[in-house]
Amino acid sequence: MTAARPDNLARGIAFAVASMFLFAVMDAISRVLTRDLGLAVAQILWVRFVIFFLFAVAIVGPKRFLPSFRSALPRIQLLRAVALIFEIGIFILAFRYLPIGDVHAVAAAAPLVVLALSAAMLRERVTLAIWLAVVAGMVGVLVVMRPGLRDFSWFHAIPVIGALSWGFYQTLVRLVGRRDSADTTLVYTVAVGVALTSCVGPFFWKAPTPAGWGLLLLSGLLGAAAHLALIKAYEACSAPRLQPYGYTLVLWAIAVGFAALGEFPDLWTIAGAAIIVGAGVFALLRERALARSAAARAAAAGPV
Repeated sequence: MTAARPDNLARGIAFAVASMFLFAVMDAISRVLTRDLGLAVAQILWVRFVIFFLFAVAIVGPKRFLPSFRSALPRIQLLRAVALIFEIGIFILAFRYLPIGDVHAVAAAAPLVVLALSAAMLRERVTLAIWLAVVAGMVGVLVVMRPGLRDFSWFHAIPVIGALSWGFYQTLVRLVGRRDSADTTLVYTVAVGVALTSCVGPFFWKAPTPAGWGLLLLSGLLGAAAHLALIKAYEACSAPRLQPYGYTLVLWAIAVGFAALGEFPDLWTIAGAAIIVGAGVFALLRERALARSAAARAAAAGPV
């Protein structure tokens, strides 16, 4: 039997952080496409999923693409794909109205949503310490949004809906990951994505300028490149060891927003983001410690 390949942590971190940077640049372009060029969310989704579909065919391989549709949980796969489409659309809509740093400060609460939903949907054990981290994360969201302390509009709630939908999607990913391969999950994502956005996108189409076309295509390519970098990260290192580095997306979003769009979050947003990220990292580290403790107890017990 071939021994498991050891983790290459440095390589995994490099690809994970690069992936977060590419996502941040893609989101900045989404803000320009929606806010400045007035393109519809539906047409941006359509172009992005067409490019993502071609990327997936290349990754999975034409001969393995159709066989990869065999799933132990086809209905959950369909629901997961729809949840992803909805979540991406919600965040693109948020970028029309809010700076990308502000949006990602709230979106950073999504892993905490996953922990809460895992207890309800997957019957996973969640300790009091992790529940307190979830509550702290929600406090951080309130600090970012600060209702009552500024002019509050409905669009300030959009990233909250995005974080909740992203957390729901990630919970479904954990569920299907128990039974289906990564290829099956990827194939369902792109197939459902292309099918649904092709039904909607043409009705909201606004002819882009040449510059708009360039940004549309670049947005899709950056998304594909970001996903490829994330795949490479998980090939190099186990997912639990890389999870905390996903929070670098908040830092990249702030940096790219400032460099490309002249946007910089205020102290309330920075403080709220720090609370959310701190709570999330604590929860992830606590969850990892519990997993190690359970594994150690199982090893000590020996075979039954």
